[in-house]
Amino acid sequence: MWAPGGGPVTERRPGTYIYYDRFQVREHAASLDDCALTILATVVSRPTATRVVLDTGSKSLTSDLLGMEGFGLVMGTELTIKALSEEHGVIEMPVASDWPRIGERLRIIPNHACVISNLFDKVHLVSGDAVVDSVPVAARGRVD
Repeated sequence: MWAPGGGPVTERRPGTYIYYDRFQVREHAASLDDCALTILATVVSRPTATRVVLDTGSKSLTSDLLGMEGFGLVMGTELTIKALSEEHGVIEMPVASDWPRIGERLRIIPNHACVISNLFDKVHLVSGDAVVDSVPVAARGRVD
């Protein structure tokens, strides 16, 4: 097999193209609308009018920054996850706001989709707001 540049292909790296992610958007390989993998996060605390705490941390979002600001992007906004603990992600709002409220759910586009799929046992396939199927992640934890 030969690469487009004329040399032989020495490695394959399948994976990211099935989901795309924030890094691929930054690299102009995809658009935000192409990103198929998101994390559904719930607002669990609003300690100040500019701070939002989510129930998604490094155990569900990668800590990979890949040269970007934040650990994920809130879909439909320019807000990013500014800090992570294992169980929580923190959004710092640029101005005081009463949105989002405790209990609201936000979809997060992760920086690096490959890591995310290895953190979960199942992927839920969604159309609009409806879950249409759930499939196991066959290679979960299969790093030897």
